Amino acid sequence: MSEVFVCAGKKFSTYQKNVPAPLFRKEFYLKEKAEAVLTIGATGFYELYLNGEKITKGYLAPFIANPDDTVFFDRYDLIDNISSGKNTIDVLLGNGFSNPIGGEIWEHTKRSASPAFSLEFHCGEIHFCSEDMLWKPSHILFDDCRIGTFCDARLCTVQDNLMDFPGEWSSPVLEPNPKGEKHLSTCEPVREIRRIKAVDIAPGGLRDYRMRDAFIGTLYNGETVMGTICKYGGYIYDFGENNAGVPCLKIKGKKGQRIDLQFSELEFEGFVDYINVDVYPDGCCQRDVYICGSDEEEIYIPPFTYHGFRYCYVYGITPEQATEDLLEYIVLHNDVKVKAEFSCSDEISNQIFAACRRSDESNLVNIITDCPGREKNGWTGDVAVSAEHYMFNLGAENCIKDWLHCVRNAQSSSGNLPTVVPSTLGVENCPVWDSVLFFAPFAVYQYTGDTDVIRENADSMMKNLRYYMDMRDERGIVESGMGDWLPVDEAAGVYHSPLGFCCSVILMEMCRMGEIMLRKIGYDADADYCAQGYAFLKAAVREEYNDKGIITAGKTEKYRQNTYRICQTSQALGLYASVFDEEEKEKALQCLVTCIKEKGDSFDCGFLGMRTIFHVLAEQGFADLAYHMITKPTHPSYANMIYRGETTVWERFSAPGKRIGSHNHHFMADVSAWYLRQIVGISVNPFYSDPDFVAIQPKFIKSLEFAKGSYATPNGKVAVEWKRIDGKIYLNIQTEGSAKFALGKGVEDLCENIEIA
Repeated sequence: MSEVFVCAGKKFSTYQKNVPAPLFRKEFYLKEKAEAVLTIGATGFYELYLNGEKITKGYLAPFIANPDDTVFFDRYDLIDNISSGKNTIDVLLGNGFSNPIGGEIWEHTKRSASPAFSLEFHCGEIHFCSEDMLWKPSHILFDDCRIGTFCDARLCTVQDNLMDFPGEWSSPVLEPNPKGEKHLSTCEPVREIRRIKAVDIAPGGLRDYRMRDAFIGTLYNGETVMGTICKYGGYIYDFGENNAGVPCLKIKGKKGQRIDLQFSELEFEGFVDYINVDVYPDGCCQRDVYICGSDEEEIYIPPFTYHGFRYCYVYGITPEQATEDLLEYIVLHNDVKVKAEFSCSDEISNQIFAACRRSDESNLVNIITDCPGREKNGWTGDVAVSAEHYMFNLGAENCIKDWLHCVRNAQSSSGNLPTVVPSTLGVENCPVWDSVLFFAPFAVYQYTGDTDVIRENADSMMKNLRYYMDMRDERGIVESGMGDWLPVDEAAGVYHSPLGFCCSVILMEMCRMGEIMLRKIGYDADADYCAQGYAFLKAAVREEYNDKGIITAGKTEKYRQNTYRICQTSQALGLYASVFDEEEKEKALQCLVTCIKEKGDSFDCGFLGMRTIFHVLAEQGFADLAYHMITKPTHPSYANMIYRGETTVWERFSAPGKRIGSHNHHFMADVSAWYLRQIVGISVNPFYSDPDFVAIQPKFIKSLEFAKGSYATPNGKVAVEWKRIDGKIYLNIQTEGSAKFALGKGVEDLCENIEIA
């Protein structure tokens, strides 16, 4: 991999001033076809062309990272693409993380530089690097991953499949070598998964909203480079599903015709509404602008961006152009294997499972993001609570491992992490979010058996754990950062479960997982430290918060939360993490059930409670109650989410008329794993020794007539189906390859017949 990075110049885009995406080119001649290898890394995004054909391995290449921490490279074997005679290599550069204009509002990224790249090419005697290429400004006048693109096709002509632009070619500018670690990406690329046509097209408008006060006089002054979009007179394309992706615009217009595409998750009474992304200047989020270059038919797929949307408001087209063929929705995510499937006799549950899967896939765009629309940020706490259900449902291990490179490189010398990775922020003290250093490698190990992920992260894990063990106060408790994020109907930052309890219990889980992982690779001294840490933390948690099976506000007066009440999260998390002694568990469980009954058989947890409550209930004999909480039609429930028209999972469970935020989050989507583990009964590698082994212990939910599901182990597959016929249960189990299973205790006694194939 070359260490020479170049760029087009030192200017970079802002909200007020655009700098076009540069196109770099190198021509060379081959006497005869030969093996050819090209490596390319970029601080932003790149598109790679050979002889006019785009050969980029996927969308949004390379893997997203902060170049101060990590720079990812891709390798191409070009023997099948290269030819004898004249050849041309083009590289189109996008801003990516070099100049994330639309990310600065989150204060996790900063505008710093124009995008730079490093390329090295070898083919026989031919060898050149990025510094040997020339560049011109392209027709992509503006690009940003969160905002979108502005393309003026009048500036581009296509001759012999090569883009050509007016003006002279210029020599590149040498860029200082980014200080981040250079790493060859191993994860599956972001690819087109499928295309969707609109299910409805209707005249409509854009709902007005005021720009956030923070922008006025700070981030910009006046109109942005995206210009204004007329709020009325356009057409709304409804694609029927919320997803992540890009449009394919197919237009036969007039040269100079401007078309604005505004994407949104929401539509109300004939208006597209993007109030839930109102942290950007108006018109500067999830929007593409295209100016036709000719009177002929043109196709435009925006580079260097993607959007989270169901609806697209199209302005600038005629009624005759507003056809089904004008727009297609290209659904994007990393091209990973789907490992699990589920269905049952309740169609609402099938739709809930599909919504969870859709949210997982929508947020797997190189990094695991929080949402594909508003932020596209790699919040570490989100990945921590979702890592297991990602690994249960999808073959996400390579994406997680590449992202963990970024996590390790963002770690402070003390051991703590930023709450967002990649990020240009400093680090914060937040053990619930930092737990990703344990939870993500553990999920990869449990579901694949890969021990490399443990070795790669062992030092970082121990540095992080020691940091927090040193933070314990006089009670032996760690109380820092965020806790049970977003309880039902509550604003951000409101918690019912004590922060010190949540932080310390999560640290207990980190110690438990750490001991298992580190013992597996022979790091016995570190494993012993984890075991001792677990014992110390459990004793401290029990002393401070436990009252014979009920989690209280705490015994130490100065640390008590004024807003504390006995709550579902505290009880569920305590049971899940084995805080209680055996003789206390029944009282703890009954307290949890009472809390649920007091809420009308509804949950009121945040994301830690939602990750645990349904599993705890099912495993303690209350699977039917858990199922009812998930599927009851009234708020709050997952079924209510579906009845309110959602096709993905909310960021927060809010009553009708209240702010939901993002409509496409994954951190509340562990219910998909609950369906597989509890209803179908597939528990993968429960003893952490064999990822091809599953324990099967289904819960035969009384309101269901059948349920079935499957899971692909690393070397096989297991499928489970049960049916209720005349009140009796018939169970069928099938395995393929090296997959193996064992029935859980009592399953045979509940079944009329068990068929194994």
